[in-house]
Amino acid sequence: MDDWREQLRDARKRLGLSQRDMAARAGISYETVRKYEGGTRHPSRQHLGHIIDALQVDRGWRNRLLAAAGYAPDGLERRPDMDDWWMSVEDATAEIAAYPWPAFVLGERSEVITANAVAQRVWGVDLRTEFLDPVERNLLSIASNPRFADRCLNWDEAVTTILSAFKSYHLRPEDIENPTPYMEALMKHFLSGDPKYVGRLTEVWQKTPSDFPHRFRWCYPVVWDTPGVGVIRFRCLISGVNEPDGLNINDWIPTDEESWAVLRRVVQDTA
Repeated sequence: MDDWREQLRDARKRLGLSQRDMAARAGISYETVRKYEGGTRHPSRQHLGHIIDALQVDRGWRNRLLAAAGYAPDGLERRPDMDDWWMSVEDATAEIAAYPWPAFVLGERSEVITANAVAQRVWGVDLRTEFLDPVERNLLSIASNPRFADRCLNWDEAVTTILSAFKSYHLRPEDIENPTPYMEALMKHFLSGDPKYVGRLTEVWQKTPSDFPHRFRWCYPVVWDTPGVGVIRFRCLISGVNEPDGLNINDWIPTDEESWAVLRRVVQDTA
């Protein structure tokens, strides 16, 4: 519990403040600050908050100090209005437009909402005229479509990532034996695809963990084959850009120079 005193003293000294300086900035007496750091008195949460306010450290540092002193962090209470931080679909679409790698906006149920030109060239689609229905655009719906599935050389791994998101969905974890109406619609599309992928779904589902990483930033691998051009190895980076609407930007970033070279050929050949 006393570790907070060392953290406070360290923060003060790093910022070049004396105890008297910090006391004056916090509106607290010098004797009180001296006793806090000396270990003869424990601050109230309010007084500690005033001191941290005076230091103007970042939220992470602030929360560590509060937690070390035995108080709940208040980072969420002190954050700015997040409505100004979130990206709309239009914002995200504009953001990814100039990326030199495939990038797309994905909803929390794995629906491709929009994709940049590079992604559409790699996939061989035109989303202005194809896959117009949201359910059709779901990654699970297209996972048994040979047009895409045959190009994904690590199909089991990629589908496991998709299924994990469904098995740990925060409103209701999905079960293919007792699916929600939405999941049932996705399965209808999936089951209409190539039987060789349909037959693998149950096996992959059984092996899929239900501990999906619900974080603002995480990644998964995709190995993509473009016949006649080559294989591209992507490190696919997911970044949350709108929590209320569940929007993420997916960046498929080539992992090596050979992959970049293949991607450039794909883009040039389809331009």
